[in-house]
Amino acid sequence: MPRRSVWAPQMVTSVTGEDVDLEREVDAIVKLLEEKGPLGPTEIRRELETRFWGPGRLRAALAEARRRGLVRRAGRRRYEADGG
Repeated sequence: MPRRSVWAPQMVTSVTGEDVDLEREVDAIVKLLEEKGPLGPTEIRRELETRFWGPGRLRAALAEARRRGLVRRAGRRRYEADGG
C-alpha cells in the first residue's frame, strides 16, 4: 500500500522585529480617546476606519495600549485614555 503524504502551505512573512503599523494604530487610539473621551470598540472602529487596518488589528492595538498603560477600561466594553 503506497504512503500518502499531505502538503499544506505555510504563511511566509518577511516582517521581523518591530510592528510599525501597531505603533501607529496604538497612537491613533490613544489620541482619539484623549480627544473624544470614553468610547466603545464600535465607535473607535467607526472614527478610525479600522476596517482598513486588517483583521484583528483593532483588538491587538487595544490590547497593546492597555498593556502599556495608555488605555484602560471604562466600564463594560468602553475604553478611555489613561492620563497617568
